[in-house]
Amino acid sequence: MSEPLSIPQQGAPLEEVAPPSYWFARHSKSTIFLITTLALVGGYLAFSIPVAVFPSTDFPRIVIGVDNGVMPIDQMMVTITRPLEEAVNSVPGLEVVKSITSRGSAE
Repeated sequence: MSEPLSIPQQGAPLEEVAPPSYWFARHSKSTIFLITTLALVGGYLAFSIPVAVFPSTDFPRIVIGVDNGVMPIDQMMVTITRPLEEAVNSVPGLEVVKSITSRGSAE
């Protein structure tokens, strides 16, 4: 069996320097205080810093989507998109109306 490692003294030569775990063993109260302080600060910051995936914004925009199977684009434009644009244009205060028409859908 090998001998247990001893904690090196203050003036120990470089070849006998102990691993960092010995420093933590010698300074256990400081280590516990540091870990506790960091945990408390982290807990406080976790609940006090505002975090949002999407910031609150106010875009005055409405999207209307229509799905009509596999209707061709020209029929979709005449029967769905144009009447929908005309109805939406009657809204007071509206500035811009944009539409996208594809096979079987309009937006």
